[in-house]
Amino acid sequence: MKNILLFLAATFCFAACCRKVGDAQPTTSQPTKSDTSEPAKADAFQVVGYEKTACFGRCPVYQVKFFSDGKVTWYGRMNVERMGNYEAQVKPEDLRAIREKADEVHFFDFYNEYPTGDRKIADLPSTKIYLRVGDMEKQVTDTHEAPEKLKEFEKYLEDLIGKLEWKLSEKK
Repeated sequence: MKNILLFLAATFCFAACCRKVGDAQPTTSQPTKSDTSEPAKADAFQVVGYEKTACFGRCPVYQVKFFSDGKVTWYGRMNVERMGNYEAQVKPEDLRAIREKADEVHFFDFYNEYPTGDRKIADLPSTKIYLRVGDMEKQVTDTHEAPEKLKEFEKYLEDLIGKLEWKLSEKK
């Protein structure tokens, strides 16, 4: 009986150690027909997501999704200049630059959530970043106490989002 328990425990540990880095399940949804004003190309999929969540004050609340075909969507919910749905376009080299920046900061090595442990503060807004590269997906949520490299990646994405030419979407 002891040997069976030992075998089961070893099997469980081995399986847990063999998980692919970055296989955390993202909460940012994949695109569907209801997420776009036009039917998405069959091969277009979300590659980057960037979201700012609410706080008890007047924090900006919005969500941005980058798709493999270069389409970018914005959904402004509260305390932002662009309320509602907007669209923009990026070039393939912009998507490649995002992947390169993610590699530079070792995005797939970050914890899924910051702060780690029980040091959360309820009133603080969060920044959520979703990234898909090949068959790897990861979402990282930063409320506070994140590493400098993650903050650097957040700033990079915010700057890119701020430079896009947004057009009001016909989606309601």
